Amino acid sequence: MRKDEIIDHMVNTTTLSRSQAISATESMIEAIRQALIRGESIYLRSLATIKTYTTKERKARNISKGTTIIIPSQRAAKLILSNNLKTEMNK
Repeated sequence: MRKDEIIDHMVNTTTLSRSQAISATESMIEAIRQALIRGESIYLRSLATIKTYTTKERKARNISKGTTIIIPSQRAAKLILSNNLKTEMNK
């Protein structure tokens, strides 16, 4: 499902106009984006939790050159589905 399909669903299932649905969707996406940038976890009841974590610095091999390189630590996000959603998906 793409963003425009989510907006269409909001317009069809609520009293929001298309421009209001676009604004609400953009606002929600920006709020989630900013929370992840700050390193916060996001909890969406009955859907999922998005947690941020930091990977460790590690060594890797450049096979084409035969050299060892260092991959620096970096922040990433992990999506954890709720148990209710997992159960419904696997019925």
